[in-house]
Amino acid sequence: MSDEEAAVRIQARYKGFKVRKEIQDKKEQEQAAVRIQANFRGHKARKELAEQSDEQPFPETDDFPGYTEEEEAAIKIQANFRGHKARKELATQGRLPAQ
Repeated sequence: MSDEEAAVRIQARYKGFKVRKEIQDKKEQEQAAVRIQANFRGHKARKELAEQSDEQPFPETDDFPGYTEEEEAAIKIQANFRGHKARKELATQGRLPAQ
């Protein structure tokens, strides 16, 4: 095999690797977006139910005093993502306990 053929093969494999990685990253982003949307819909449904019954079965807590509601939401999303990332890393290392 000539040097040129070898270079072409290396480039082709790298391009394939890069495309597969992009597809996987996009899939993970879409799954994260779906999870965020589902969490929000659940929150919204519970809030509407509480407003209809004039009771609050899930009392609001001030988890992060001094932050706005939007900042608190961002903190929770970031924490969920960091947990997801850590569990994924442990799984790839084979150190995640069986569920």
